[in-house]
Amino acid sequence: AARGWRLEEAEAGVEDAAGIAGLATEAARALAREVASVAVADAAAMPLAAFQAALAELGPDPVALAARFGGDVIAACRRISGLTGAGLVICDGAGAMIHRRPLPGFALPRAGAGCALWPLYAALGRPMWPIEAVAEMAGQPPQRFLLRAWCQTRVVGGFGGVELREAAMLMLPAPAGAVASLEIGPTCRICPRAGCAGRREPSILTG
Repeated sequence: AARGWRLEEAEAGVEDAAGIAGLATEAARALAREVASVAVADAAAMPLAAFQAALAELGPDPVALAARFGGDVIAACRRISGLTGAGLVICDGAGAMIHRRPLPGFALPRAGAGCALWPLYAALGRPMWPIEAVAEMAGQPPQRFLLRAWCQTRVVGGFGGVELREAAMLMLPAPAGAVASLEIGPTCRICPRAGCAGRREPSILTG
């Protein structure tokens, strides 16, 4: 967050070893090394100048951009977010968020799962299929966003191994005049929406 969600060193194929070493715990350093390694790989697969040109041509469409560079869609989501400021959440197959880049007006929970109605979670059940929705986030005033979600799988351990799923959701400003097809919140605990079919616990905002 302090670096604007972008590791500049990664564009040159370099990890910030000094910055990682300065973190307080080995667990934090291990997570940072993983983030840096992924950023370096993304930059190598989708070089900055070429990706910016493709982004200007194709727009923030992670499926089209991944096809252009022969990469995977979630990597394209990370590149779009890093270069445009789009919000991005990534979760594992259990729904646990492993990457959170907020977007003004789109509240993300500090811990735990998000709103069950987010396309992020629908994507987990429909791997390799793009899911898009214009959603209105609860708030004062409510704001509308274009959400694009994608899930991909990988098998670890060869044939007969375990399947791991990972899903990503880009949060983009909704086009002018777009009509929301989905009403969502940040997470039940702090969502004021009454009568929501997806609610799993009472909100502290409404009693």
